[in-house]
Amino acid sequence: MPLPLLVHLIFHPASDDARKLAMSLHDALNDDPAIPGLRVPTVLVAEDGSGLPPADYRFLEAERNVIVLLADDRMAIEASQLPAGRRSWPDFAGWLGAQCDGGRCRLLPFQLSPYAWPIDPRLGETSFLRAYARSEASRAAWMARALVVETSRYLQGEARGERAPVRLFLSHAKQDVDSEPRVFDEIAEHLDNRQPVRAWIDSGSIPGGSRFAEEIEAGVEDSALLILATRHYGARPWCRKEMLLAKRHQRPFVVVDALTGVETRSFPYAGNAPKLRWEAGAAERAVDLLLKETLRHQHARLVLAQLQRAGDVVLAAPPELATVVRLAKGSHVLYPDPPLGDEEMEELAPLDLTIETPLQRAAEGHALAKMPVALSISVSPDLAHHGLTAKHLDAALVEISRQLLVRGAVLEYGGHLGSDGYTQALFDMAREYAALSGLPPAERIINDVGWPLPLETLLPETRAKNQRVGVFRRIARPEGVEALDPATFVDEPAYFPADSAERRYAWARGMSAMRAFQCGGEGARARIVLGGQTGAQADGSPVDKWYSGRIPGVIEEALLSLRHGQPLFVIGAFGGAAAMVAELLQGRRPAAFSWDFQKQAPHAEAMRALYLKHGQDWEDYEQMAEFFADSGVDGLAAGNRLSAAENRELFACRDLGRIVELLLTGLARVNGAGVP
Repeated sequence: MPLPLLVHLIFHPASDDARKLAMSLHDALNDDPAIPGLRVPTVLVAEDGSGLPPADYRFLEAERNVIVLLADDRMAIEASQLPAGRRSWPDFAGWLGAQCDGGRCRLLPFQLSPYAWPIDPRLGETSFLRAYARSEASRAAWMARALVVETSRYLQGEARGERAPVRLFLSHAKQDVDSEPRVFDEIAEHLDNRQPVRAWIDSGSIPGGSRFAEEIEAGVEDSALLILATRHYGARPWCRKEMLLAKRHQRPFVVVDALTGVETRSFPYAGNAPKLRWEAGAAERAVDLLLKETLRHQHARLVLAQLQRAGDVVLAAPPELATVVRLAKGSHVLYPDPPLGDEEMEELAPLDLTIETPLQRAAEGHALAKMPVALSISVSPDLAHHGLTAKHLDAALVEISRQLLVRGAVLEYGGHLGSDGYTQALFDMAREYAALSGLPPAERIINDVGWPLPLETLLPETRAKNQRVGVFRRIARPEGVEALDPATFVDEPAYFPADSAERRYAWARGMSAMRAFQCGGEGARARIVLGGQTGAQADGSPVDKWYSGRIPGVIEEALLSLRHGQPLFVIGAFGGAAAMVAELLQGRRPAAFSWDFQKQAPHAEAMRALYLKHGQDWEDYEQMAEFFADSGVDGLAAGNRLSAAENRELFACRDLGRIVELLLTGLARVNGAGVP
């Protein structure tokens, strides 16, 4: 099932300012700590090092696609010469605009410089949002606001710029309007002057002769609610009614806490939503917060709609008495993660409802209970070539780990995993999802520490902190290595870099031993590979910082898994070594997969000589390429129980939800538990 929504961020690769704005827009849709549930998937324009637009652009990956065009002077300049089959940036922009006439695609063009319109004659009738007219200090926030508004409008099925996508209802106590801090006046003025919303502010908006209660109920039902919690708010009957109506009709709302002095009665239902502490000048922040909360509601409903079962009542916010008390006994409620705490569930228990999140449903039956699954995931040097960033890779790592943990799997990894900080996040997730998995936390994570990675000397604090969550398993030093440098290559060494032939040989032997152990009887039942160093950058040139082993680590892990009959799952769309493995399995050999290229690594040829001198196997790249090709996609499928077509889909898929679905399908088949 495709993603319900995907935002594409299109910019010229040579434009640093446009790239920064693209990342700012990504963060606005994914990393706002005030709206942690807002997670709108994004991709960046794919870069191949040529500076040209992608030769083949997938703009319909989701059910709904927002194409954000960041047009500047670099994009506006026509190329003097083009390789066969390639478009110029103006032509590409015009082509995108032409593709977005249908319902599955919406073009949102920002003009970053005065001469960046119309880019292409086909866009001559298209209104660009003039971001260049904004000050540099306010530009990113203004663009984020416009993106949120236009995406919300798109999800409501409205044409771009047709009308305000949000009808904002200002819920306030009239008794406090003229009292300090005069929050009503400041927000009303802000709405009148600068905001793309309609405001349902006062009784003057109610037509003469209308029934007051009906009009308020109709207004709230169609609106997002900005609650101005001033001194008398909780004591006013209509204020309380407005908030309860918003909850009954599942409308998004944000609370602006403008309380001064003592509130004699705090309204008990004024929670379960973002809250902003009022200070002078906070009107813009309050409205922006409400716009994002509105988009979160819309997106959450689309995501949950793909997961709901017959008869489900879908809520876009965590359930509470005010939102579920009218449901019939025995009803099933589906709401976004994270799950409610036990103390809240106890209060809802008398209602006799089944209240679940997607993760709680995923944990049903513990389809992967106690199944060790090895994760081989690290940063790719060519993420940009696939329209992704390190943030996308970390998001994939977190989501894959979360979905495995709640189903009872044991996560096994060696050495470093993901970007900085992820390893601790993994331990924290094991604690958080222990109740869902049905297993004690200590059985959930195994960190295989291969020699010469320090165990005793550098990890005491980490080990002490996490000893009740996971297991640190030392893989011993390979036999014979110590003779090369007895003082350094001790059983528990201090850290040393692979900065000589002998040291790189020691690192390579140690990492190979760890990876072989993970494929053996005490190791994992299956392995997942994603990303990883290859020694090559996106343009094919050598990297500055090479891997420390004999060959790229993820490639060695994939090779060993196939040789030992360990089910292997290859996620190729994040590039790197996993993408190289996908190519090799399909009989295609990347240029970087050769000794001529890989011997450019520091001390590579001298390390190879040490392997031969000490009688260690040295498999050349020709042999490895032949092995991968002989295994093929059919051989991969025989092990991981996905079909050949499903494996090819996993090679190319960027949709994280679909990636997880394919992984869980194969792992459940391997584990004999059926498809979850």
